[in-house]
Amino acid sequence: MKRTAIALGLLLSASATVVAQTPSTLTLQSHAKASAVLDAAVVAIGGAEALQEIRTVRLELDGETWPRNQMPTPEPPFDAGHFNEKLLFDLTTNSLLLEQRVAGAGFEGHNATVIKGGEGANYDLRGRTTTPIPAGQTNQQQFIQYYRRLPNLILIQALGRPTSLRHLGETNYEGRKHDVITFVMPDTQQVAIYVDAQNRLISKYELIFADPLDGNTASEIIFSDYAQSGKLKVPRIWSWRIAGDLVASYKVKTEFNPAVTDDSFNVASAGFTTVPPAGPNPEASVEKLADGVFVLHNVAGPNQNTLAVEFKDYILAVEAPGDSAGGERVIARIRETIPGKPVRYVVLTHHHGDHVGGLRSFIAEGATVITTKSNRRVVETLARAPQNDRLARTPRAPQFEFVEEGRRRFTDGEQVVELVDVGPNPHAREMIVAYLPKHRIVFQGDLFRVPDNGAPYGPPQSSTLSFAKSLKSKGMIVDRIASVHGPTATFEEFQTATGSIAEAGGRR
Repeated sequence: MKRTAIALGLLLSASATVVAQTPSTLTLQSHAKASAVLDAAVVAIGGAEALQEIRTVRLELDGETWPRNQMPTPEPPFDAGHFNEKLLFDLTTNSLLLEQRVAGAGFEGHNATVIKGGEGANYDLRGRTTTPIPAGQTNQQQFIQYYRRLPNLILIQALGRPTSLRHLGETNYEGRKHDVITFVMPDTQQVAIYVDAQNRLISKYELIFADPLDGNTASEIIFSDYAQSGKLKVPRIWSWRIAGDLVASYKVKTEFNPAVTDDSFNVASAGFTTVPPAGPNPEASVEKLADGVFVLHNVAGPNQNTLAVEFKDYILAVEAPGDSAGGERVIARIRETIPGKPVRYVVLTHHHGDHVGGLRSFIAEGATVITTKSNRRVVETLARAPQNDRLARTPRAPQFEFVEEGRRRFTDGEQVVELVDVGPNPHAREMIVAYLPKHRIVFQGDLFRVPDNGAPYGPPQSSTLSFAKSLKSKGMIVDRIASVHGPTATFEEFQTATGSIAEAGGRR
């Protein structure tokens, strides 16, 4: 028995020696280095104690925007839009009041979101409607995105997620050495933080996402011009870059621990109409508008529609929204709906990213791209993007035909489609709609949309009013207006939304 105990003691002693001599794994080394960088960043911004004292935050962002692949023109110079956001956030109760005003590219918006006590609502302050937020969407996950508004709140999250910390390496950013660490936030977003090696403040963070023109790319939120706010340092400039392009620049005002009450998270909404939230992702379907005329609803993705028109020897598709996978689904559904004919043409209404994301599949299919000349570079750039899809496996250059002098007509003697440039429109300087005069149908993108939850239309957008005037000036007589986003509308619904503007045109 004594010998056994001695042997066991020697074995345990030998095991301890082996453990002590075992080198740290790469993961542990990366975690340890990231933890040290995080600790230094916490000290530099004001210390862990000061961060832990944050209970409420009042934040305002105000400045200019240049949304990537969403500007009125495909090439600079771009006319800036405007963005204002006011956020009141209680970290202890997960209460939130968010108010946003946006303007640009033919649209204006003024909305507020309130979440408190596990309940919430969205308020359209322009259209004067209230939409309840389903209870399942008011949990903590809803709040995490707002922690990314400030480096201080990002550090609080990083301190609470220590096991996911990793050190990615060292790099130069803006001429200064930085340590780059990463961690995973509760909403599953993996965030990479750039910490200045000299002052130990966060210069920026990055997220990775798929861009239709560049493939996987970085979204960068840049913090600069730090100043003291009580015990903590905060940035006074908040900039946003996507794929290297500046898409927003805001001035920042921050107040920690302002006094709040339950009433602080209320919106004055007397007289507002309550409307139900939009349902779950709508089902894919095919709507027959006329013989040989079909709208493929939600096939490319939720609220992403394509028009398919049958001619004697071929098919003309209008719009390629979504992404390459969505484009493949659209092509497959067109084949099922109109068998035995090739998709010879694909028409782009305009150059915005959500309208061209599925185009690579149509190029791989051999379809000729119909657009305006200024959009050629956008299409060629998209066709070269490093994506994992059919076009990457079987490369081919896009083939073009252009809508010139404002109109182009396709006909086989029976079916007629006129592609009409209704620009300059505030949303896009060159904007094509597909007009089918025989059936009195027009198919358009972003110029008019029927709310999918029964909400009243509210004041019309300038892009919609411009479109209403174009119906008359371009001689288009319509009964139905089909859309890239949302259901097909009647002309009477369009009149309701636009009032006397529509009454002046679109019917004879």
